[in-house]
Order: sequence, then C-alpha cells, then structure tokens
Amino acid sequence: MRFATLFPAALILSLAGAAAAQEWAEFADRADHFTVNFPGDPAKQDLMYKTVKGSTLQAHVYSAKDRRGEYYMTVVDYRNASPEEQASAIKEASDVFRTKGKATYDEPGNLDGHHSQRITIETPAGRRRLAEILMSNDKRLYISEAETPINTPPPAQYQASIQVLDDDGVRIRYQGGQENGRRVR
Repeated sequence: MRFATLFPAALILSLAGAAAAQEWAEFADRADHFTVNFPGDPAKQDLMYKTVKGSTLQAHVYSAKDRRGEYYMTVVDYRNASPEEQASAIKEASDVFRTKGKATYDEPGNLDGHHSQRITIETPAGRRRLAEILMSNDKRLYISEAETPINTPPPAQYQASIQVLDDDGVRIRYQGGQENGRRVR
C-alpha cells in the first residue's frame, strides 16, 4: 500500500525534474560571436558601455531567468577602442563586478584558451553572483553573470556552456593560451 502511494509522487518529481532540465537550451548569436545555454530564449537589450577612460562603446545584454536565478551575457564591442582600453577591459569589468558584494572566489581563468577572470561574490541581499569575464581576439568583451540564492548550487550548465565563435560560427579554442597558442578546430 505504501509503495502505491510513493510511486505517483516519485513519478511527478521525476517529470518535474525532466521538465526543468528541458527548459535550458543552447542560444547562439552569430553577430556577437558567442553561444551559451540559457533557460529559455533570452531578451536582448542594446546599450552603450562607458569605459574608465571615457569611451562609449556599443554593447548588448542578453538575459533570461528561471526558478533558480537570473542569467546575463553582456557583449561589448571594443573594436573602436584604443589599445590601452582593450588591454584593461577585463580588469575594469572585474573591478565593477567586485563592487556588487564580497568576493569569495576571484582568480584568473582560462576559457578555451581565452584569458579570463572568474569571480564569485556574495551580495548584501544574500545572493550569489558568478562572473566569467574575457576579451576575445576580435576585440569583444564578454561578461557572463549568473545570480542565484546562496543556498542553491551554482548554475554550472550556464557557466560551463560559454563559447566564443568565429565569423563562420565555429567555436574558437586555443591550446596554450590565445597569445602563444595555436587555434584548435
């Protein structure tokens, strides 16, 4: 009798888990040269991004949310910025991100051979924010952010899915880092 009661509950829970897993899908934007998993179709907003040196650059923010949190991909076009601004872009974006809370992880990263900065902060509102910030060789700054409650697991399906694409939509990966390494197809 007890098994008969538990079976429908287990079935409902497994179907709910499958439905939640199905809402995540790969999103690709060829114009901004990236792909990432989002929980559903993201909204896109155009904006102007101001650098520390005062340049105003064109940017796009893609955002989506699910029951666990909110997810953002900001792409800033640095092609018209000075070489000095391009060189300091990761540091500047990282500094801004750090103002949102207390850093619990803050280290240089490597995403497919692209140098990046990985940061996790805890906000005063009791939220966890994760960021991966990188500059591609084609002078686009990518800032991926995920915000979830502190008591939930980090959104690995988002952070681990980020890929930088070339003009043909092919993933760009480097062996040995983007400056010295060779591109792997």
